[in-house]
Amino acid sequence: MVSAHPGSGLRPLPVLLSLAGSALLLAGLPARAQGLNNMRDQLIIHYCTLAVNADFAKAGKTVPAGLATDTCTCVAQQVNARASIAQAETICKQQALGKYNLSP
Repeated sequence: MVSAHPGSGLRPLPVLLSLAGSALLLAGLPARAQGLNNMRDQLIIHYCTLAVNADFAKAGKTVPAGLATDTCTCVAQQVNARASIAQAETICKQQALGKYNLSP
């Protein structure tokens, strides 16, 4: 999201999972391995990264180094811990806000 006041110093906060249909299908698949090496986790990270990059591009901003990887890995980890997509998105957005000094 972009501030309604250009030049106010607020940065965009990506909408992590604009791919809700795919993400919901992926979240329902069982995780077969620990860590983030199974296909479901890699797909979540891949599509989340595409969404993050698209959101920043739409806002005309550069994605801070590491933000997409950190945030999308967080989403996959939260889903593995049985969080819903919405819960994972909320948790990981809050972490990104703090770590990357972003504004909501």
